[in-house]
Amino acid sequence: MTDHPAAAAAAAALIRDLAGATRDPRDAYGSPADVASVTESLRELARHLEDALKHLARHVDHRDDWATTDAAQPPRYASGKIRSANAQARNTARALEQAVEALDRLRPAP
Repeated sequence: MTDHPAAAAAAAALIRDLAGATRDPRDAYGSPADVASVTESLRELARHLEDALKHLARHVDHRDDWATTDAAQPPRYASGKIRSANAQARNTARALEQAVEALDRLRPAP
């Protein structure tokens, strides 16, 4: 057994903490560069999430020793759902890239 479930839970907790710390826009960030930096990091996270989901779907596809409790939804159904999440992560990464590009054009007001 790997420690991947624990690592994923820890990553989720860090993102949850980031979301909580940035809830109030009046004191969350000091400059557009700070927002761009965090957005860039989230873009990287989305890319890594995309990769992880791709690997998970492949893992499910290559397991022929797993059974299902619902004959109408074989293991391939689960990998299809993971692939859908993978596509959404890819779209999120693209959207965050566009956000970073827009944020890079902002400067603090004089």
